[in-house]
Amino acid sequence: MKRGTITIRNANSKSIQVSIELSEDGTVWMTKNEIASLFNVYHSSVAANLKSLFKSGGLLENEVKKECPHTLENGQKCIVEYFNLEVILALCYRMDSPICTLFRQWVAKQVSTSFKKHSQIIVQLGTATTMN
Repeated sequence: MKRGTITIRNANSKSIQVSIELSEDGTVWMTKNEIASLFNVYHSSVAANLKSLFKSGGLLENEVKKECPHTLENGQKCIVEYFNLEVILALCYRMDSPICTLFRQWVAKQVSTSFKKHSQIIVQLGTATTMN
């Protein structure tokens, strides 16, 4: 499964460089550990915020999570949970780390730039975004 990638490079303490490569299904899929590493937070923080998001109904777990079977080196089988870009964005707004703050600012700048370039942005949930 091609999962896509998000790379955040911290150029300095006040700016970052972000690179996002989407998967074939138009999102990015990451594990809890990968999200924790991306935002420089503890795994437990990611897990607690995920639990809270799902419990509140802010995100529907069955729509934003994939479970894939995996075989470990010792032959033991396990299930790996992957979370999509929608979850990653929601988590960055819930967690407090310098990287999360810079990433939120980067996301806001991308949205603002899109509004400036296009006279209208129409968003329909469940479908692609159309920009005119």
